[in-house]
Amino acid sequence: MSYDVNSIVSLSQGRAFREKIGMYLSGDKQEAVNLGLRELIVNTQDEYEVYKPQNPILKVCIDTKKKVISVEDNMRGIPVGKREDGMNSLTAAMLINHSGGKHTGGAYESSVGINGCGNKIVNHTATWLEVQVKRDGKVYFQRFESDDEGARPTTEVLEKGKTKETGTKITYSPDPKVYGEYFIQQDKLEEMLKEISYFSRGLDIILNVDGKEKHFLSKNGLVDGLVSKNAISKPFQYFYKTSDCEVELALQWVKKKGLIRGYANGLYMPDGGAFISGFKSSLTRTFNSLANKKFDGDAIRGMLDGFVSVKVKVGQFSNQAKTALANPEARTATSTAISEALKEFTRKRPTDFESIVVYLDKLEKADEAAEKARNAILNHEKKETENKKKKIQLPDKFKDCEKHGEEAMLVVCEGNSALAGLLPARDVSVEALYAVRGKVKNLLKHPLDECLENQEVSDIIMALGCGIQNKYNSKKLNYGKVAIAVDADVDGASIMCLISTLFWVLMPDFIKEGRLCWLRAPLYHLTKNNKRVFAYNDEELKELKKKYPDWSQGRMKGLGEMTAEDMELSMMNKRERRLEVLTIHDTELAKESIEMLMGTEVEKRRDFLFENVDFSKINS
Repeated sequence: MSYDVNSIVSLSQGRAFREKIGMYLSGDKQEAVNLGLRELIVNTQDEYEVYKPQNPILKVCIDTKKKVISVEDNMRGIPVGKREDGMNSLTAAMLINHSGGKHTGGAYESSVGINGCGNKIVNHTATWLEVQVKRDGKVYFQRFESDDEGARPTTEVLEKGKTKETGTKITYSPDPKVYGEYFIQQDKLEEMLKEISYFSRGLDIILNVDGKEKHFLSKNGLVDGLVSKNAISKPFQYFYKTSDCEVELALQWVKKKGLIRGYANGLYMPDGGAFISGFKSSLTRTFNSLANKKFDGDAIRGMLDGFVSVKVKVGQFSNQAKTALANPEARTATSTAISEALKEFTRKRPTDFESIVVYLDKLEKADEAAEKARNAILNHEKKETENKKKKIQLPDKFKDCEKHGEEAMLVVCEGNSALAGLLPARDVSVEALYAVRGKVKNLLKHPLDECLENQEVSDIIMALGCGIQNKYNSKKLNYGKVAIAVDADVDGASIMCLISTLFWVLMPDFIKEGRLCWLRAPLYHLTKNNKRVFAYNDEELKELKKKYPDWSQGRMKGLGEMTAEDMELSMMNKRERRLEVLTIHDTELAKESIEMLMGTEVEKRRDFLFENVDFSKINS
């Protein structure tokens, strides 16, 4: 292959956009379509910051069949007229890269779109694009079409009539040569529009998809986005302003895992940036100072849910996709803002602050209890056959509870994905969690010393703390019950049967005492208006569908696919959950059945578990 002077090629701006779309929007072409649309939307968002018309509107229309998108507003409208170079300003705004009204700072105090690329990226990567502007009493129109080199105008800027209105409407069709067989990710789009409404309070945002409309309108701003059901305190807002930066905080302390979302000039920063780093470090330092404690920073942040919003005159973003803000003045401003906000919070809501401190103390004690349990397990005297085992690494798959004894329950679940969902849904005071990785050793098929060296077997024995076989003592139990939570499939049934076998061989009295349970996962759900009910079999589903005929139906795909909220409403809800005791009436027959079923016939294992074992319901 030759490499000479002719090998050095310069791409036209249009061709660069089309061939290198991942540089400007996203390597994921489906996501790139959404991000291109976002570029047009934020232009209206920027306009709204400086121009507040009566009844402000942003309308996004999508025709999924024709694959046509339009963005329309009633703001000032793009300026139309001849520039000094002879080009119409409307043509330049839609065609020439880095053309825009945000470079000088005179037209906008702050903005998301600062590079003058957004409109151009959309235009050059569209099959066609039409722009309509209402301004200065007239309606203007121009059309563009694209080839491999990018967009070109197919009409001059035309006058289409007179009007008393103002605004801009851009209609286009993303080019499949650039984006492939794309579709609009409507759920992500709706989430983006909802968030924009928080930052642009009073702006009526309308989404029309194939004739179906949704409105997004916020009256109170960022606090409208705080809707946690597990709140310790009411939402609070705090505003802080310097000469070059504005900060708005909307925060709420919650019992379960919170999330801090950072925004710069109204745009979500998924990678955060300097302003989020400043917020986090100051949050930990100030909170501990006010509480006179030394809480872990992750624990403090884990209880805080809300928004950190900054406005800067000239944003320094990581790239055209704008995923992180680098402005150093923003870091300083957010650091000061959260410090002052916490001081004001403690003055105005001392009782709430004390509740937060008490809850953090509770979490810290739970962690200490978990650490003590771990150390107790690791230091437990092992039999001679266990001395060769590796030390157990528990932190990532064993989550202890605060209290031990009869009221406590150990939930043994299938895999880390299930653990992640159960963790925020559990009652941390009396419910411990342990994740089984892979298959438990079959105690009826392998020598006892070999089974005791199995990590899962060893962990469960040591966690219970009651001894095994003739040394079993229920008074020493750390947990009064063990609940098995597995997927309702063959693999899940196999794991459940293996765990049941473990107890049958090592602690048969544990089963006879009614301590071994099955924590059932729902198979179906019916949903309407954020309300959800669950069915555990086909018969229950039929009855629920009769009761809720217009509710949408869905199938639970497994524990790993269930959300923490679903688990909280079903499996971990003490009033509603299906916690069923495993009892075997004929123990000798059960032993023979288990021995037979521990072979290769997995279907028989399932049949044994769900047909031959009697599940007696209890309320606990």
